[in-house]
Amino acid sequence: MGSHSAIQVVDLKQPLTIAQVPTITPKANEIRVRVEWVPEAPLDVYQVDAGLMINQYPHGLGDSISGTVVEIGDGIEKFKIGDRVCGFVFHSEQEKAQQVFVTAPEHLFAQIPAHVSSAAASTLPNNFCTAYFTLSEKLGVKLPWPLVDRETSEGAQSPVIIWGAAASVGQYALQILKHWGYTNVIAVASPKHQDKLLSLGARYVVDYRDSAAAIDTIRSILNEQDSSATVRAFDCVDSKTGSLIPLSKIVTKPGSTVAALLPVVVNSPDLQQPDTELAISFDVQGEAEWATDVKVQGVAVYAYEANAFLRDNLMPEILGGMLAQGAVQPNQYREIQGDNLLNRAQKALDIMRSGTVSGERLVWKVWDER
Repeated sequence: MGSHSAIQVVDLKQPLTIAQVPTITPKANEIRVRVEWVPEAPLDVYQVDAGLMINQYPHGLGDSISGTVVEIGDGIEKFKIGDRVCGFVFHSEQEKAQQVFVTAPEHLFAQIPAHVSSAAASTLPNNFCTAYFTLSEKLGVKLPWPLVDRETSEGAQSPVIIWGAAASVGQYALQILKHWGYTNVIAVASPKHQDKLLSLGARYVVDYRDSAAAIDTIRSILNEQDSSATVRAFDCVDSKTGSLIPLSKIVTKPGSTVAALLPVVVNSPDLQQPDTELAISFDVQGEAEWATDVKVQGVAVYAYEANAFLRDNLMPEILGGMLAQGAVQPNQYREIQGDNLLNRAQKALDIMRSGTVSGERLVWKVWDER
C-alpha cells in the first residue's frame, strides 16, 4: 500500500498541517480518484475553529472534489479509468476531499462533461446535493426524475423564498427550481447580484442588507399574491440574526415550512470584529420565535442517503444529467494559488474565515503535476 499527501487539522484553532496517509485500493463498487480541485467551504472554518463534527485528531477536511479516475473496483459500470468526475465524499477519513487520492463508492460521483472545466465542477457536489435534498425532502417541492413536463410541476406558482440566493447553495436552488418550472421565487441577496439571480430563475430579488426593509418588501409581495397560499423558505445563510429571525417574521402562515442549513451561526468573527468567538447552534426552532403551525427544520445533507432513490441517483444521474444538459451552471469561482498544497489550503481557509467571499466559490488545486 502506497501513501499520499493530505491536509489535516491537528487540534482546535491550530494551523493546518500536511501528512502522509495510506492510498486505499478500491473494493467492489468503489473508484479511486486523483483529486485535482476542491472548493473551500464554511464547514472547513467551523471544523477548524469550533471542532464541529470532529471526534478525534488529526482530522481531514472537505467533502467535494473534482479529478480523474485512476483505479476502479469490481462491478463498476458508470466510470472508467481516465474519466473526469466530481464527487461528494463524506463517509470517513479515507474520503476527505483535501488529499491527493480519494477512494469512495461509485454512487458518490458524477461525470464531468467536456464543456465544463474540472475547477468549475468542484463547486457542485455538496451544494447542489444540499439544494436538491432541501427542496425535495425538507420543503416538499416536487422534483420528479427524470423530468417529463416542467409545465405540470405541482405548486409551480406557490411562493418560495431563497434567503442567501447568491450563495453557492442558493444559486443551485434557483436553477433547480427553474428547471422544474417553479416561477414564483423570491431571492434575498445583495442587489449587485440581481441580474445573475434573475437569469438563474428568481422572479424577485430583495436586498437583505436592511432586514426591516427586506421583511416589509417580502410581506408586500406575498400580500399581493394569494393571501391563503402557504410559503416555503430556504435559509442558505444559516445566521441567527441575518436570516433566521427575519424569516420568522415573514413566514407566519400556518402550514408554511422553513428549512435552514446547519449549523446556525449565532456569532462569528469578521473584519470589523476579528476577535469575536465563533458560536454555532443546531437548534433552528429555538434560535427564533416562530409562528404557531409553521414547520421549521434544520438541514444536514449527509442524511440524503437514507432515501434510497437519492442515494443511487442524486450524484450520478440527477447532477450528472443536468450538468450534461447544461441545465445547471457551476458557480463562478476564484482560484486560490500558492507554492504548495499546504500553502493553498491555509490561504483558502483564511480567506473563507474572513467573511469576505460573496457570489463566488474559492477553489484550489490539490494534485499538481509540477
